[in-house]
Amino acid sequence: LSWLEQQLTQEERECTSSRIFQVDPLDTQSRYMLVFSPRGGSLKHDADDDFMYFDDDLAGTLALIRRADSYGTSLCYRFFLRDASGEFQPLGEPTRVAVAALDSADDIESFVGGPDLETESKGL
Repeated sequence: LSWLEQQLTQEERECTSSRIFQVDPLDTQSRYMLVFSPRGGSLKHDADDDFMYFDDDLAGTLALIRRADSYGTSLCYRFFLRDASGEFQPLGEPTRVAVAALDSADDIESFVGGPDLETESKGL
């Protein structure tokens, strides 16, 4: 991905995102996306509006976004990156969270979790 930072600069974007995925194919409501910002910038992307409802000031390198849903869930996640030798190295610590269900139709905030969202130092 050594080319990605220059590509994002050329396209005037701070991040890129994965395709939407489901952990359980039978649970069509629980959908996720990964967002990567090599400089630790904004995680706002243009891939899908359903995954855009979170704090505009939120910044980080890598994040898991869960689309807001009427059902809550429990998550345990940890990120790993492949180094130059091909070995996977952990990025951050394992994290366990309880993601609350939506309280009302007005409550549409997505869950966003990542290893450096709460730290001053960001980026790779």
